[in-house]
Amino acid sequence: MRAIVIPRHGPPDVFEERDVEERRLSPQDVRVRVEAAGVNFADVMGRVGLYPDAPALPYAPGYEIAGVVEEAGDRVPPSLAPGTRVVAVTRFGGYAERVRVPAYAVAPLPPSVPLPVAAALPVNYLTAHLALVHVGNARPGDRVLVHGGAGGVGLAVLDLARPMGIELYATAGSDEKCRLLEARGVVRAVNYRTTDYEVALREATRQRGFHLVLDPLGPESFAKGLRLLAPLGRIVCYGFSQLVTGRKRNLWHAVTTYLSKHKVNPVTLMNANAGVFGLNLAHLFDERELVTRGLAELVARAADGTVAPTIAATYPLSAAGAAAAHTCLHDRLNVGKLLLVRGA
Repeated sequence: MRAIVIPRHGPPDVFEERDVEERRLSPQDVRVRVEAAGVNFADVMGRVGLYPDAPALPYAPGYEIAGVVEEAGDRVPPSLAPGTRVVAVTRFGGYAERVRVPAYAVAPLPPSVPLPVAAALPVNYLTAHLALVHVGNARPGDRVLVHGGAGGVGLAVLDLARPMGIELYATAGSDEKCRLLEARGVVRAVNYRTTDYEVALREATRQRGFHLVLDPLGPESFAKGLRLLAPLGRIVCYGFSQLVTGRKRNLWHAVTTYLSKHKVNPVTLMNANAGVFGLNLAHLFDERELVTRGLAELVARAADGTVAPTIAATYPLSAAGAAAAHTCLHDRLNVGKLLLVRGA
């Protein structure tokens, strides 16, 4: 089959289309023809060589897909029979014609959910739900700050938080993004490129601080986030996009920034009555019940309209399309989800 692979670490134009060998199915697997694949910042970090979980080069990135089951193992439930439209969480390999996935990481789709919409759900919405509800324990009336509010996870948080009675604040990388977020119900959005958001948010909350800070950025924002917490506040860290500062990897920047600044002192946390939690969705893929239940719930909510992912742009499922999508994501130009779509 054809796959879009990273042959070497580098800028977005390193992607190549290659013929790769398909893996044999186990009795618990399905093979899915990929119609749409989500593009995530973890893919960018893998491309530049800063993602420790990435397979050996060359490999096809991609954590989430939607498509049609082409083949099913002997022990796969009838609900995932060949011909079924599905959404799936993948452990790499999503940028391809077909992908092998364990059945527990696949959910059937009702006709009302388009395949591109489904492909925009798993990574962003599972991360947002776990960070906001499962780990963050956000409750009505809480003040919640989400960094990168106009990105895929940020907008998923906004979507999930809307019916919860949460007072939501955000940072974003442009005035336009901030206006969009406030138009969607964010109390105050701050352009982190032009404004000291720590000062601005202290003023916006009248020095009361936040019950929860959701942080995909990294060391510098983490330090500010601790200072912005209200007593018994929590930070959930689920990314390090600040480590990617150029089109190629900069290991010196990553090591010096991460190791020298990103430190947590238990005594400091106790004295501040603050909590810190790390969240890596990729390391939860073996939690079968969590993945199965989460996908099923997301599909049900997409079907009834209670969640609606914002799709920023679609690109062809090709090396050129992957390069264009990564350029957009790398430069923080998107508002919402970027997808690779067959035939786009």
